[in-house]
Amino acid sequence: MSNKGFARATVIVSVLSVLSKIMGFVREQLVAWLFGASGLTDAYVVALAIPTVLTGVISNPVSTAFLPVFASYVARDDTKGATRLASSVITLSVGAFLLAGLAAIPFAPALVRLYAPGFSGHVFDSAVGLTRLFFPAFALPLLGALYKGILNTYKEFTVPGIAPFVQNLCIVGLTALLAPALGVRGLAIATVAGYLAFNLIQVPWVRRLRLGLSFMPEVSPGTKQVANLALPLMVGGLATQLYTLVDKNLASRLAQGSIAALNFAGRIRYLPIDLFVTAVITVVFPALSEMWARKDEQAMGETLITGARFALFVCVPSAVGLAVLAKPVVRIAFERGAFTGTATLLTAGALSVYSLGIVGLALCRIVDVGFYSSQNTWYPVLLALGVSCVNIVYDLVLVGPLGHIGLALANVLASWLGAAAGLILYTKHIAGVNFRPLIGSGLKILLSSAVMGICAWALGTYSGVIAGTGSLTQDIILTFIAVGVSVLVYLACAFILKCEELVLITNIVRRRLGNSGKESS
Repeated sequence: MSNKGFARATVIVSVLSVLSKIMGFVREQLVAWLFGASGLTDAYVVALAIPTVLTGVISNPVSTAFLPVFASYVARDDTKGATRLASSVITLSVGAFLLAGLAAIPFAPALVRLYAPGFSGHVFDSAVGLTRLFFPAFALPLLGALYKGILNTYKEFTVPGIAPFVQNLCIVGLTALLAPALGVRGLAIATVAGYLAFNLIQVPWVRRLRLGLSFMPEVSPGTKQVANLALPLMVGGLATQLYTLVDKNLASRLAQGSIAALNFAGRIRYLPIDLFVTAVITVVFPALSEMWARKDEQAMGETLITGARFALFVCVPSAVGLAVLAKPVVRIAFERGAFTGTATLLTAGALSVYSLGIVGLALCRIVDVGFYSSQNTWYPVLLALGVSCVNIVYDLVLVGPLGHIGLALANVLASWLGAAAGLILYTKHIAGVNFRPLIGSGLKILLSSAVMGICAWALGTYSGVIAGTGSLTQDIILTFIAVGVSVLVYLACAFILKCEELVLITNIVRRRLGNSGKESS
């Protein structure tokens, strides 16, 4: 894939991601306004995390292993084989997932005690009830991920990009409608309905492909190939879930609201990753899978490095900006209703630390996709095991002296270690990796971000938004001014330093605007 083609597809997916994440952020604001950083929010976060074990151990590995195998059939123009593979994987995996969720319902109280031993009273009861509600519904994310993989393989990025927006819109609307009467249970019902909406919007476009998907509970050769690739990922998923278990366990023993504060901070931390890096991965994954089918390692290396460069262009300045302006960002985003000033301080402290790991997480995700596309799932598993073990050790060491900040710092340190190890392993796996373009772009981006960070700090300090001395309205206006000026400073520095990523994105936007102008005339 050429740099221009890559950038064009990434911009399209990024625009759709922005719409989705804006609605997702509205969802988080609504949750913060209704429930704050409270025990009920803690209960919801834990209840959502427990069935997510199935997602991490089964859903993500299956959907990840499915795409490169499915893409190999499509690359060979074997439509019949692709249809058979998709039908059998959907039938077997979604069916097994649904049965596992139903079987886990009686164990909800024991699982809540395992994840959050610090819960008691109504917080514990709420967590148990919500967990039972979530378990059967977690077959839906797996089905949606498989639909997305099918559409992406056929270069259909628009509908899968819109699906998360529809999901979040559904959650926001139903939460606003149900939560006043049903409380946190209304939020949970809305969450389940959102998963359903994510699937329903993709179904018509999957049917347009005329693959003839059907109920097919058989184990075909392609299904075995997916299973062989997924099994190592399941081991890695277990390691990741073990870290999540330890993290939630330790956080539940801290001050009430610590889990919620880490969750809200994590949502903001993941914004640049979800907005842009996910778009990069969406474009890169099927492209790399096709290149692997052609045994074109040189193109694979170039494409992965291009993806990493575009990710750095957004993630490095985002990390710097969030670290400097953590407090006003949290205050503007969440401080209203049940979300108090104390909750802002808890969340901002976690965010300022979490932001330091944004680049590490971005690189980890891109490198993982590089391995998955070449049907190598053992390296990502080894990385996941190592990172999870390191994260747990750091958790245990840092939670005592630093509390919830220590848990955030542990995650940052582990993510950077995983990124470094992943890049080293990838160079040994693929022959066509050249780090010089990545290092060159990275240095320019880092310098531009440093200048931007100084500007943001100066404006935030002078205006008082970092100290939070003004009203919320003043903070909103002044923070947006500080962010806007800082972004312009970053872009100006990137332009002066001739960052290729900026040039490509600018040219694409100009052509899009030019085409729109011609069409309107």
